[in-house]
Amino acid sequence: MRLSSLNQADWYRWAPYVDSLLIPLYSVRIPGKQPDLGEAEQIREVADRTERSLTGRLLLLPAIPYGVEDIGLLRRYVEAIMQDLHKSGFHHLFLLAPDFYRDGLKAEREDPWELLTLPPEGRIPAEELAESVVQQIVTHWEQNSRNEERDFRKK
Repeated sequence: MRLSSLNQADWYRWAPYVDSLLIPLYSVRIPGKQPDLGEAEQIREVADRTERSLTGRLLLLPAIPYGVEDIGLLRRYVEAIMQDLHKSGFHHLFLLAPDFYRDGLKAEREDPWELLTLPPEGRIPAEELAESVVQQIVTHWEQNSRNEERDFRKK
């Protein structure tokens, strides 16, 4: 499911099953009025394929395009967005970004999101990247489910 094509009636029907959000992030560079769109295209294509594979449980949000090089500013912005989304009742938040952002956006223990990164565009086909992202998300769900079961048994 995509937020961009969702209507209110559909949301009411699907909301009980959707516990995960996927938020793409990519940089926007337009040197000399010539946009460099490779990174954005790769992130969007992988996000689209991931959403199609996990429809019913995952909601694809619009991308966060980013245009400045200050990774600290970007992290604060992402933290604010993710904290707000987490408070909305979604249990799993996934940020899909280029590998360049791995160190600056890596989720800390207390962060409510999981960072999924992609290598520079063109090195691996989008189909393979999407399969890898889907597997990472499913693994996260399974680990979370096991942890919840373990915590429940302790009570």
